[in-house]
This record gives sequence, C-alpha cells and structure tokens, in this order.
Amino acid sequence: MSASAVAYFLTCISLAIIGFSVHLLLLRSTKQPVYLPLAGCLAAIAVLIAQPVVKALAPGLQVLFLLLALPALYLIPPCFWLYVQGITSSTRWRPGRVHLMHFALSGIGLVIVICALLLPGELRHAILVEGDETALTATSGLVRFTVYGLVITTFLMVLGWVLQAGFYVHAVFRRLHDYRVQLREVFASTEAQEGRWIVWLLLAVGGVWLITAGTLLYDNLVASVQTEAVIRHLVVLIMIWSVAIWGLRQKPGFEELYQSNHETQEVLKLITENKYQRSALNEQLANSIVGKLNHAMEHDRLFLDASLSLPKLAKHISRSAYHISQTLNETLGMNFFDYVNYYRVNAAKEQLQNTDNTVLDIAMDVGFNAKSSFYTAFKKATGVTPNQYRKESRAG
Repeated sequence: MSASAVAYFLTCISLAIIGFSVHLLLLRSTKQPVYLPLAGCLAAIAVLIAQPVVKALAPGLQVLFLLLALPALYLIPPCFWLYVQGITSSTRWRPGRVHLMHFALSGIGLVIVICALLLPGELRHAILVEGDETALTATSGLVRFTVYGLVITTFLMVLGWVLQAGFYVHAVFRRLHDYRVQLREVFASTEAQEGRWIVWLLLAVGGVWLITAGTLLYDNLVASVQTEAVIRHLVVLIMIWSVAIWGLRQKPGFEELYQSNHETQEVLKLITENKYQRSALNEQLANSIVGKLNHAMEHDRLFLDASLSLPKLAKHISRSAYHISQTLNETLGMNFFDYVNYYRVNAAKEQLQNTDNTVLDIAMDVGFNAKSSFYTAFKKATGVTPNQYRKESRAG
C-alpha cells in the first residue's frame, strides 16, 4: 500500500471518529449545552483535514473546502475555549450573545470565502487546486487586484491565527488553574473533574506545531525536508481520538451543584476575590463550627466517603457551606480538600503500621478514589511514600 493510500485511510478513520463523536456530542447538548462548542471544534477540524477524501470522492468540492479552511481554522481555538469555560463553570453553561464576539475573526474569514467565490470558477480552480498563477495573466486588472488582495489578507489572517491560538491557550491554562483551586474548596476528591487531559493535549499540540513550524522554516531557508505524510496523518488521528474520547468522558466539574442552592456557588465566587469581607462569622461561631467539623471527621468518620463534598458536610453538621469554607480557610488555614485528606492520611498511616493490606486497598478504604492521588497526598503530608512509611514505622 502506497504512502498516499495509507494517509487517505488514516484521514477516513479520523473523519469517521469526528462524525461519530459530533453526533454523540449533539445528542448530549440537548441536556448539557456545554458539549456544543466541542462539537463545533471537531467539525472545524474535519474541514481542515478532509481535503484528501474530498479530492478522491468529491473533486468538485475541493475549492470550497480549501476556502472554508480559513474560517474553520479560526473556529477551533474559541470553540475549545468555550468548551473549557463550560466544563469549569460553577453554574450551568449556556450559549448566548456574549459568546458571539469570539467568532468575529472566523466571520472575517467567511467574508474572504464569499469574495473568493465571486471570482470565475475556472480561475479559482486553477489557483487553488492546480497552483497555476499564470491563469491571472488572462484576467482583467480588477480581478488580479482582487486576487492579490485576497491572498495578502489570507496570509495575514493565517499569521493572526497564531496570535489568536496563543491568546486562547493562555486563557485555558489560567482558567484550569483557577478551576482546580475552586474544586479543592468544594470536593475532597478531584481526580475525575480536574481535566488534566486538556493540559497534556495542549502541550502535545504545541509540540507538534513547533516541530511543524521548524520543519517549514528549515525547508524554505536551508534545505528541502521530506516530511512523511503518513506520520502527520497518524499524529492527527491520535489527537482527534484523544479529544473525542476524553471530551465525551469529561463532565462539568460542578455538575452536582447545578440543582443546589446558590450558597456553594457564592463560596466559589469568593475564592478569587476578597474572601468573606461581609461575613457575619465571629470567633465564637467559628470555634463552634471547628468543633462540629472535628466531630464529623473523628467520630462520624465522614472522610471515608469518597464522594464527600462541601454541601454534604454542611448538611451533615447543619451549618452554612459559606461559614464552613470561611472557618476552614481563616481559622484552620486550609481548604476543604486538604482538611478531609488530612484525616484520610492519618487513617492510612494507622493501617500501614498495623495491617498488611496493600497500599491500594488502604487508599480505597480511607476514602481516596485513586492510588496516584493517595500517593500525592500522603507524600505531601509525610514527606515519604506509603511503602517507605510502612518500612520506617515497623523498623523503628
């Protein structure tokens, strides 16, 4: 099988994955609109990679798909940003007019497409598909001026996309950082909500982009480089598969708060602001809450509940989630996540000393959802791994 045939086959698989994923995302979006931007992102990627398939199956659409590549390129960063914004929102995300500004540059790209479609069809095909610039010599000065204007504008738009992508990548990283801080104020286990795959995906895309840009520069300035098309299409397939799988698996981090009262959402709002300035919490009430919290952990052993959250704890001790969060942060000097895991680690230490249970069994028994999160919390608290702690405690 030739390299072009393999590349074509890989592109077909990528498009099939996108088609299936977009279908599922659109079905989900009827209940959770947050999946709409991700569907749009994948659809835009499909337009960008579809050229080999379009050339083979529908050559008459080649010019159209080549032209649509520009607005599609400008759709990907804002769509992915809106998806991240939605899954990290403390309230149910819905599309609105305020989001339209993110698609202004894509709209400009669409205007360029419309202008290009007004040119003679033979000229469009000669320039875009055949790469025959001599076709311009047989046209009027106005047509040549229009074509050169469109080419220059398109070139500037492609350069502008780099700035757009950089802006949204930075916004995504900042959003994820703030989001993880908020998660730890509400949940005792955050592995499923953190969305670490997004960070790894962006780093991978950035790495591929840098390699591609470096290859193009070297190819144009130094010497010709034969980039294997199969490798490029394989990398694209892996990335599309990753976005599809993890995007479908990822749920909004604060989904369980959507139907609750606004008290916990108010707590989240205060995390990045001046906290609790107008709170009525006094020292006596704070000490009372500390006593109830300690009783809930030491006697009721609520920390064993892997799904323990701030609203659950507030309901258990009959106190305001707002005041509990303030007490934890200002009186005890820790967030909800660290407070609960403090008791989990202490319970794990006891089992490591007195039982022969496996580390994984102990982690699950004391309330952790994953071995990795247990190791991280344990080493942060003790400075050693669970296995090292067991050896040292028994040796002493």
